[in-house]
Amino acid sequence: MRQKRPAFSKQEVLSAVPVRNERVHWDLNDEGEVVLHIPRRQDRLGRILNRIFAAPEHRRLVLDELGSQVWQLCDGEHSVEMIIRSLARTHKLSRREVELSLSVYLKQLAQRQLVGLVLRR
Repeated sequence: MRQKRPAFSKQEVLSAVPVRNERVHWDLNDEGEVVLHIPRRQDRLGRILNRIFAAPEHRRLVLDELGSQVWQLCDGEHSVEMIIRSLARTHKLSRREVELSLSVYLKQLAQRQLVGLVLRR
């Protein structure tokens, strides 16, 4: 049975600080895009699948310009609120637009275990 996740208020989420998974290494390519080097699963199933399919140890994921900017701001110092303000100012978008897009993007990164949110209390 799955545990029910605690519900957080909007204010708690906005004050949360996204942090990168330290197992994921990254660098910038020649176009200035972030390239993530994601390690393969190391559990039993992962090892079996890696042997069968001869998968490389790391998977590469290239982020687009906006994704790269968000990734660089997920440094453990910028809150979600600060990232929203930065993106809205840089790309001349409405706060609401950025807030919705960023929440979906951070959720995707969290589901892939690339980032986590640290709540400030």
